[in-house]
Amino acid sequence: MKKKSKKFLIIRLVFVIVLVVSNTFAWFIYITKVDNNVNVHVKSWDVTFQSGDHEISNTVSVDIDNLFPGMEDYTYEITAYNKSEVSATLSYTILEARIFNSEYITVEGREERGEDPVETDLTSEQLQHMFSNDYPFTLSIDLTDTTIAQTNGNELFSINVVWPYDGKSDFEDTRWGISAANYKKTYPDSPSMYLKIKIEITQNPE
Repeated sequence: MKKKSKKFLIIRLVFVIVLVVSNTFAWFIYITKVDNNVNVHVKSWDVTFQSGDHEISNTVSVDIDNLFPGMEDYTYEITAYNKSEVSATLSYTILEARIFNSEYITVEGREERGEDPVETDLTSEQLQHMFSNDYPFTLSIDLTDTTIAQTNGNELFSINVVWPYDGKSDFEDTRWGISAANYKKTYPDSPSMYLKIKIEITQNPE
């Protein structure tokens, strides 16, 4: 009697194990099938920068060979194209600059190099403000719009330098004109102005 009872108990135990394993396997198959049937659409992200007929990277180096009073207005244009399925925000950062013998690396430029900023470093915004107030020429960096529409949207990014022959002060015009001429005489093969600018496009949240 004890043997039969023990045998029956073993049979029940085996039956329970088989039942649990079978249900677990069926649940796993069900979950796998559900996961496999979930389709997630990842929206495309396709942006490019173009200057003239050439596609360029988002880090731009600009050389102005000869900077002097009465120079022809300088313009460098880049078109940012957004072929993505989402709109985007366009921005820029000045990383480095040199005007005659004065060289600048911005706080953002240091970070781009992986270096710690030094006390005298200016931010990109501060450097651009200095260009607008401390020099006799006008350096402007313009965006037609900071938002680029999705699907073939495009916006123009331009760098402009204007140095009129007659400025606000005859003394300053003469002083800077002599500095420009002396620099070019000393360094005939070096540009009078150099800019390194990073243009960035980021996805807009939906």
